[in-house]
Amino acid sequence: MKLNKYGLGHISRLKNRFIENKISKYEIIELLLSYVIKGKDIKPQAKEIYKKCNGNFKNIFIIISKTKINGIGKETKIFFELLKNFINLYNEDKFINKKYTIKDQKDVVEFYRNMCYGLDKEGVYAIFLDAKNKILINKKIGEGTLTQSLVYPREIIKEAMTAGALSIILIHNHPSGVVTPSDNDKKITKKLYFAGREMDVMLLDHIIVGSEGYFSFYENGFIENFANEYNMVYGNL
Repeated sequence: MKLNKYGLGHISRLKNRFIENKISKYEIIELLLSYVIKGKDIKPQAKEIYKKCNGNFKNIFIIISKTKINGIGKETKIFFELLKNFINLYNEDKFINKKYTIKDQKDVVEFYRNMCYGLDKEGVYAIFLDAKNKILINKKIGEGTLTQSLVYPREIIKEAMTAGALSIILIHNHPSGVVTPSDNDKKITKKLYFAGREMDVMLLDHIIVGSEGYFSFYENGFIENFANEYNMVYGNL
């Protein structure tokens, strides 16, 4: 339906309510849609998207990308995908140079859970840190099931050294939501820990994120066990 003068005024009023922080959640969706869908009444689409999201904005990008909604076409999907990537880049830039300690683990978990939310493939990421545990680089190193062919421990250590990093945190997501590590996850983590110790680059943690929560190799004692095993074989160098 074409917008009349009242309809155009409606969008203007939405903008004013947004500025005054008096806007409802579905109206925020409506206002966003107005930037890509011109000259049409978009309140029905906004309400439908909000309903399909169950009121949770975390689901909005998945709903728009993967659900058929009357009046929502290719340009709208591109707009929201662009918005999603912009948000991820903004959060990543905030994340880089943040001093990381084990106490800040929840920040790392939350950042990657948000970034990986709704992905149907596993992504593998590495955080490189300096001597003061300051995050230098956050890098995606692979996509797919975590395997020896996907993650080359010595290549990761080499990249860490090139970046001037002294420690690493490995992160990957489980699209199934289940965060229990597989045997392969454990093997790769151990190999990366041993490869790092040889070059004085410490693997601080390997974190698996999913909708059910997260699993930390550090919190569950694996890193300590790897350290003890390494020291038994090579000595505490």
